[in-house]
Amino acid sequence: KEDPKPEEKPTNPVDKPVFTDVTNGYSWAQEAINALAEIGVIQGTSEHTFSPEKNISRADIMTMVVRALKLDAKVESNFDDVDQDAYYAKSLGIAKALGIIEGSGDNKFNPTEEISRQDLMVLVYRALKAQGKLPVIGSADDLKKFNDASGISDYALEGVATLVKAGIIEGSGDELNPNGKATRAEVAIIVHRILNKMK
Repeated sequence: KEDPKPEEKPTNPVDKPVFTDVTNGYSWAQEAINALAEIGVIQGTSEHTFSPEKNISRADIMTMVVRALKLDAKVESNFDDVDQDAYYAKSLGIAKALGIIEGSGDNKFNPTEEISRQDLMVLVYRALKAQGKLPVIGSADDLKKFNDASGISDYALEGVATLVKAGIIEGSGDELNPNGKATRAEVAIIVHRILNKMK
């Protein structure tokens, strides 16, 4: 998990938990989840649950990033497999218009497919780069401390390294788990960390 260091705990904690399932086992992400819910960046899976352990979909991560960075663009087209009535349709259309997402070929995005951690980092990297919000660009040298850095695909290397160098991604100990699936709790930590560093 993306466990925040003690001195880097998310700010703006919410006194009363919004969700009932982010306490036991997920206290490391509770403040970030509640703070993001307060400003409308994330939503629960029901009125009182967030499902922090659930793997996040490609559509949901892009929706969170678009909301967090307040991205906007004129949407002239979307992917063929995106239902225009879906809650994520506008966010994906904006991300496509800005060149943040390109899909998986044949104008498809596979919105409900679970996303790997390295692909999540690539999307976040592209979004921040499109907004000119990356003060540094990382390289392979920034990944030497991680035992599993060799598992990062070539296309994802710069994105992953940049987020590590910027302090947005810290990994868990000496591992990044690039090919593991990203959970909703992990993404909340990452998005909240982005907002704190952009202040």
